[in-house]
Amino acid sequence: MIPREFTAEAVAAASEDDAFRPYHEFIGCKEPYRSMYEANPWLKPPREDDVLVWGEGRYYDTTTGDRHPFWRDKGLPLPTKDIHRLRRDIYEWGYCLIEDGLSAEQAACLYARVADQAEGEREAGLAYMSASFQIIWTLINKGDCFVNCLEHDPQMVQSGPMIERLLHELLGGGWYNLSFAANIAFPGCHPQGLHQDQGMIHPFQTPAAPVLVNTMYILQDVDEVNGGTLIIPGSHKILAEAGQSGVGELPPVINVAAKAGTIMLFDGRMLHGTGANRSEQWRYVMTQASVKPWIRQQENWSLTVKPEILEGASAKLIQRMGLQATVAYGMVEGYGMLGNGRSGDENGNVVHARRLMDQGDYVRMGALDAEQGRAIAEGRMDISLQRLRKYEQGRGGPV
Repeated sequence: MIPREFTAEAVAAASEDDAFRPYHEFIGCKEPYRSMYEANPWLKPPREDDVLVWGEGRYYDTTTGDRHPFWRDKGLPLPTKDIHRLRRDIYEWGYCLIEDGLSAEQAACLYARVADQAEGEREAGLAYMSASFQIIWTLINKGDCFVNCLEHDPQMVQSGPMIERLLHELLGGGWYNLSFAANIAFPGCHPQGLHQDQGMIHPFQTPAAPVLVNTMYILQDVDEVNGGTLIIPGSHKILAEAGQSGVGELPPVINVAAKAGTIMLFDGRMLHGTGANRSEQWRYVMTQASVKPWIRQQENWSLTVKPEILEGASAKLIQRMGLQATVAYGMVEGYGMLGNGRSGDENGNVVHARRLMDQGDYVRMGALDAEQGRAIAEGRMDISLQRLRKYEQGRGGPV
């Protein structure tokens, strides 16, 4: 007989509104957006069926930083190759602009592949469309050039070593990729609502440092006309420091203006969103978000990456996709418990498990008794974990 206190009815009765629930108010506070919209009603995004209104001070009705009367004399970031300046810019303003982060040839190559893929997905009726943009997910499966971007290979991203260094400094060791997608603002699209990319941890804020840094590959000239990204410079500090006290009045929004080949790194706490595209051309950028390794990835790399990519994947690529396990995350039936999460660590390389699954040969451990355990140990009964364990501490060879 189940004690009455454990029944659903008794638990519900003991959980009325006057019951003490220690973190209820914090978890349900809907910050930072609730106070942000209350203090800044001009930031409320339009509904999908709304007609965009201009000339009334809406957040998307703006211009670039060098033209904005509030921002033009504030010393906002300019494109530069100086890593010292880039460090200062992203710390102070929440973003920095890497000048010629892509060569002209690299930008043109990525642009062509993204544009073709986007059209193909629309023609197939499989495009992910919203009022603000088309998104292309799982870029890694859609061209070798995208694999090279994930690895920051200088042959595809000439500023790759610099980006890797900055990400390591901003996120610490072990960071991996949350997602890698193309964001395409079509003619007449609506602006996206301003948001923080590290919103998956809301209502928590991280005043000391970000847990996410995004890398935006700008594949064509962008400005206030064709949907240049909307940002509030410095908002990464304002929102993080506001915490649960509520966000007050915010500075104006601007559009990012940059030439093709510029790469923008931005803090996951900075408010930003896709701009309204008032041109007659589609606008293409790519975003490669990097995060602390304890954050669940937006794209499920372990399930979606094509087998042939895994077959030739470098140690760096495997780690970037989150396929290096540790006792804290990513284990397969316990395999990975001895892993350190670093590139090349065989103690936690779960690609070995994925390959067996692709071959249809993966046998999971179920309920065992002593006799079955002896059968496994003696090789009379096969489970895949036995093969995977051979990788731990360097014991053994390929599965």
